[in-house]
Amino acid sequence: MYLLINLTDINLLSVLVAGISHTVIGLIWFMPKLFGNAWVELTKKDLKPASQWIWAGFTGHLVMALVLAVLVNLAGATTIFGGIAVAFLAWIGFIVTLEIGELIWEKIPFRLFLIRIGNQLVGLSVAGAILAVWR
Repeated sequence: MYLLINLTDINLLSVLVAGISHTVIGLIWFMPKLFGNAWVELTKKDLKPASQWIWAGFTGHLVMALVLAVLVNLAGATTIFGGIAVAFLAWIGFIVTLEIGELIWEKIPFRLFLIRIGNQLVGLSVAGAILAVWR
């Protein structure tokens, strides 16, 4: 019940902006001069996305921002630092632990692991800050 009540307290415009910011950070993160060339080297793939999945990826960022907004609200975070702290907990508890599975089972290079989790840490931190401050 509390979760449903909490959903009504979420600023959907801030969720949209947080989702867009997370998407944009990912696009910047994987630019060739930042980590894109390293990603290409490590994955042996090109930087051209599977265009049929672009909207699914953006929707995923929106869902992530919505869930992060719920966590920010439940934590009572109202400052930039508070939003980043909640984002950090989500990152370490979910993103990092899931990516460790990639190290173990898909045997991805450790450097690729760092590129992936770094992108998520920055994206979630910015989103968390937005969601905590802009209620």
